This record gives sequence, structure tokens and C-alpha cells, in this order.
Amino acid sequence: MSKLFRIIIILALIAFATWGLSYTYLWYFKYSDKDRELANLTAEQLVSYPEDVREKIKEMKALRSRIINLGLDLQGGIYMVLEPDLEKLKEKMGSAELSQEDIKDAIRRVIEILRSRIDKFGVSEPTIAIQGEDRIVVELPGSKDPDRAKTVVMSSGVLEFKLVDEETTAKLRRDMFDEDGNLIDNSIIPEGSELAYLWVKNKYDVLVRQRAVVLYKDVLLDGSYLKRAQVQTDQFGKPEVIFSLSAEGAKKFARITEANVGKRLAIVFDGKILSMPVIRERIPGGQVRITGSFTMKEAQDLALVLRAGAFPVPLQIAEQRIIGPSLGRDTIKAGVKAALIAAIAVVVFMIIYYKLSGIIADISLALNMYLLLGALAWLNFTLTLPGIAGMILTIGMAVDANVIIFERIKEELRSGKTIMASIQAGYEKAFRTILDSNMTTLIATFVLSQFGSGPIKGFAVTLSIGIVINMFTSIFVTKLLYFIGIDWFKVKKLSI
Repeated sequence: MSKLFRIIIILALIAFATWGLSYTYLWYFKYSDKDRELANLTAEQLVSYPEDVREKIKEMKALRSRIINLGLDLQGGIYMVLEPDLEKLKEKMGSAELSQEDIKDAIRRVIEILRSRIDKFGVSEPTIAIQGEDRIVVELPGSKDPDRAKTVVMSSGVLEFKLVDEETTAKLRRDMFDEDGNLIDNSIIPEGSELAYLWVKNKYDVLVRQRAVVLYKDVLLDGSYLKRAQVQTDQFGKPEVIFSLSAEGAKKFARITEANVGKRLAIVFDGKILSMPVIRERIPGGQVRITGSFTMKEAQDLALVLRAGAFPVPLQIAEQRIIGPSLGRDTIKAGVKAALIAAIAVVVFMIIYYKLSGIIADISLALNMYLLLGALAWLNFTLTLPGIAGMILTIGMAVDANVIIFERIKEELRSGKTIMASIQAGYEKAFRTILDSNMTTLIATFVLSQFGSGPIKGFAVTLSIGIVINMFTSIFVTKLLYFIGIDWFKVKKLSI
């Protein structure tokens, strides 16, 4: 292979990496933090923005699909481990024992619903993965509102319509409840009824139980008939959730409203009464309106949870961590600092020990890191702290191959061979050793990527890509630099 062709290949790879990294550069340096947050808005949320802003956000969304993203530990966010309530699942299925297939099917459906909710929630690069047999790991990098995220993720999504038991509700008095608002004597509640609470916001904008209401247990209609849900504003500018029922649900709702004119119909979501409108007349068409004391964001969250549907099994939070953005920035600084210190230490050592040949190895190392970052950008990779660790390890391994090659060349020079012959023989004899050592590492990274969790996979991916690129730079590039030095600069003595 001619030197010119080798140079063309290297320049093409550098151009390709530069092209890929240009998107990452624009994303992090052209746009502000506020602009990048806008890129997380959903299609529904974008409707209220001007046309020029919507076009800018569309460009940013397209740009984000080609960048190196920062993981949860680098940009902050929320980490949750969820597990299903298997006892409730047994009750629902009417079975004393659950098979592994039943559990897997429930987990699969939960993940589908979670993904549908989170995709519309507006978080870049969320992670939803199975841990073990029945646990689900949810990572929401960049999420700055843990309470809102927890509401969206953990809401069961159960929507029910029940009639208010007016007679029993009228009998409730304040002295029947303890300090926590719980009913002291449940005997007042008839067998076919149940106690529920109307939830409203207080003056501190916190959702609290306002008052107790007795509802009939019979569910007249549930969320399975829901076809579509969206957010609108009423004549006073207050947000409300409008949802449409299926054809069967619309007929059923019309019959319910016709048979219960003058009664209050409670709209219950996840056990909380959102509103209790009085049925004034028969309501045909299947259009239902939910009004309440919620903000536009809360109305949008309610709508997306309703659209995604209810979980087949209740979930519990087994573990939760909230990582602040300041901690993420500190982590990035520490990681970059560690990488720079490692790179500088390697560069200085190679120059001191191998002189001019060490400079060639350092050029190879710089190209290795640049091509690695370019590859990660094209893969739209999510970089985490273990991923940075993989890059730092790549720095050390990048010069390992050069050390083997240089020592082989020195052996050939001592035997009396010419510079060109020594370089050629050194690369040929070192190639097999370099290949074997890198292949064993690649096998280890493959195992880690297959069986490791998210952060471990990040480490394995960066290390494996770095190893492949290292094979190219340490053998292909450094050999070319040697030949250029000998042919163009007529080197008579090798500085090694």
C-alpha cells in the first residue's frame, strides 16, 4: 500500500470524526442550557410556541440524535429501581402461585407503558432496563423535577368513574376523623361503598386531601374505554384534560349519564378524586372533561399517563437516587482532569524514554482519542463516568502496542540491520503479540457488554472501540510516520 493512499485513508477518517464531533460541539457550545431544555418538549407542548421557536427546536432535536450525550452521573437526574407488587398480581390473576412467564409478561407490559410515558415526558436519552428477574431500572438524565418525574413514572394510571353516595357522605362529621384525617370508625360506611378523598392544591401549591367523600364501589366506567386524551384551556385560561371514549365507551357513558341525572359522578384517578361534577343531562359523543386545581404541566402529565394506560401490576420503589446537576459538573471536571493527567504523564514518559519515536507514539495517541470521540458521536453514545474510565484505560493501552513495537525495532537495530529493515521487521514481529493481547481484552469487553448493567456496558463499549482504533493508530499510523521521516527527511539515525 503506497504512502499516499495511507495518508488519504487517515485524512478521511479525521474528516469523518470531525464531521461527527461538529454536532456535539454545536449542541454544547452554540446552545445555552435553557435552549437545550426546550429540545425536551413534546409535540403537544410545542403548540403554544411561535413558529420560529418551533423550527429552532426541531433543528435541535435533529442535532441531538448525532451527539455524545451525557449520562445520569454526568448531567444529573433521577435513578429509580422499581419492582412489581407480586401479591397484588396474584390477586388480580386469581392464582396462588405465579409462573415465570406470568411475571415476564407483566414486566414486559410495564416497560412498554413506562417507555410510552417517559418518551412523552421530555427527557433526553432515558434508560429503561430489566435488572435481574423482576426489577426495572429507570434512569432519567437531566430531569430537574424529581416529584414530577416520580408522579409520571409511578402513577398506576387507573381511571374510574363512580357515583357519590350522597346519603352516607352527608353523615360524615369532622369529629369522626383523627389528626391524620383517617376515619376512626369505619362502621358508618355501608358494605357497597368506600371512603375516598377529594384532592386539591393548598396555598403553597401542594396537592393535599381536602375532604372525605363516600363513593359506591361499583365502577361504572374505567380507563380501558379511553381512546384519546389532550390538554385544553377553558374560557378563564385554566388547563383542563379532555379525553374521548371509544364507540362502546361513548354509548356506555351516555347510558350512565342518562340514568343518573342530578347525581354527582366522581372521576377517580389512582384512588384520588379529581373532580365530582353533577350530571345535568345525558352526555352523548363520548367527550369527557376533567377540571381541577392543576397547572398546565400537571394537566399534560395526567393526559400522557391516561394515554399510556394503566399498569398491569402496581409498582413499588425499591431504590431511588437523585443526582444534582452540580454534582454531575463536578464529576465531568474530575473525569476530564484525570484523563488529562493520564495523557500528559504518558506523553512525557514516551518522549523521555523513546525520544523522537516517543513523539510519534504521542501523535498516534492524540489521533486515537480524536477518532474515539468521533466514533462515539456517530453512535449517539451516552457517556457515563465508567465510560470516561474506559477512555482513560484506552490511553494507557494505546501506547502499550507502541512500546512492544519500539522494543522489537531496538532489537533489530542491535543485530546490525538497517533502519528501514529494522522498522519493517519490528512491526512484523510485534503484530502477532499486539493482536493476541488486544483480542483477549476485546473478549472480556464483549462479555461485559452482554451481561453487565448500563454503566458497565458504557465502560465496555468505550474500551472496545478504543482498542480497535488503537490497533489502527499504533500499527498503521506510526509505521507511516516512520516511512515519511525516512523518505522525506532522509533520516540516517533512528531516535529511539
